[in-house]
Amino acid sequence: MKSNLLGYKSTSFSPMEDAFRTMRSSGLDTEEQHLLFYTPVARVNPYQDLIYRSFPDAGFSVAPVLTPSTINQLMNFPVATKTKSIHLHWNSWMTQGSENEAAARSRGLGAVGRVARLRDQGFNVIWSVHNVFPHDAEYVDVELEIQQKISDVSTIIHTMSTASLNDLKEYTSIDPEKILVSPHPSYVGSYPNYISKTEARSRLGIDGDEIVLVMFGAIKAYKGLLKSLDAFDQLRRMRPNSRFRLIVAGKADDSPESQEFVQRALSHPFVLIENQTIPNDRVQIYLNAADLGLANYTRSLNSGAVLLYGSFGLPTVVADTGTFRCELDPTSTIFVQGNSTEEFADSISEGVKLAASKEASRSLKEWHQTLDSAIVSRKFADDLIARLK
Repeated sequence: MKSNLLGYKSTSFSPMEDAFRTMRSSGLDTEEQHLLFYTPVARVNPYQDLIYRSFPDAGFSVAPVLTPSTINQLMNFPVATKTKSIHLHWNSWMTQGSENEAAARSRGLGAVGRVARLRDQGFNVIWSVHNVFPHDAEYVDVELEIQQKISDVSTIIHTMSTASLNDLKEYTSIDPEKILVSPHPSYVGSYPNYISKTEARSRLGIDGDEIVLVMFGAIKAYKGLLKSLDAFDQLRRMRPNSRFRLIVAGKADDSPESQEFVQRALSHPFVLIENQTIPNDRVQIYLNAADLGLANYTRSLNSGAVLLYGSFGLPTVVADTGTFRCELDPTSTIFVQGNSTEEFADSISEGVKLAASKEASRSLKEWHQTLDSAIVSRKFADDLIARLK
């Protein structure tokens, strides 16, 4: 019999069959299980695997909903369980593919309506707030309206830091009583990491005495792309006796700023760019070749890329936000003060010092030990169970 991996390909029996398979694998009687459906499902990034890692140990059966629009089928789930929950992650699917603003609003409100019906049927509605609003939002006002509706209908709202509520207040009103804080887990152990710095640099054609900066992840305008290139050039002018290199690894979207950034990077003699989604086994090449990670985003809440830098032992230079100050190790992080190119370049220069600091390296390693995914996941599961109805 050919194997059929759960959670990778939707079938005509999804999401019901996916839930049945998950529940059967738990070994618990159905009445003892906390059934949790989650959507949308992201397989490129291991984040969801990490946060749910210890959920079965706490009595959860965690079932993917591969096609978010099918959540209405869950209302007829025929098996009695201890609790039922729907866990919403990124909410861009609610308006995705709309041909105009009116269609986006209608589609989004319809999606939220299906979630509300689940709540009325006794489901807990858990919403993880990943961004201040979807990165690729075409109709921002509509997205914010939909996001407010999600906030209102949710019974539990998961944020990744205590500062997120304040960082979100400009965009969405959230009832503080609904907040459950659970941090972004470390990616240590989640990606292959056996290639040495020397080997990684050899594969990329980088010399051992170069100081290497990295920008990793999807290439999108909110990441301050052009300012990052300008700051890199300013840094080289500030420190003409140092050899600097910038690595950019990730797939660019079609926005004008992203495309301009790609063209400038391709023609820059001291920038290496890989404009594609990076396979998991090659992540180590780009990160192990580097000394310092850059993430001076113009709009952000959480960032998997920043946690990934630290998971590979890289100190970081990041935008100064409340959430980043809560999520990141202060000893190995430089928070950019001000919005000018010169201030960003100064911050990178300070970050280079951290790259050579044994104290920063030790502190970063200890910080990520506290974010071990098994520990973070189990506490998240226990905290959820205390709130479920």
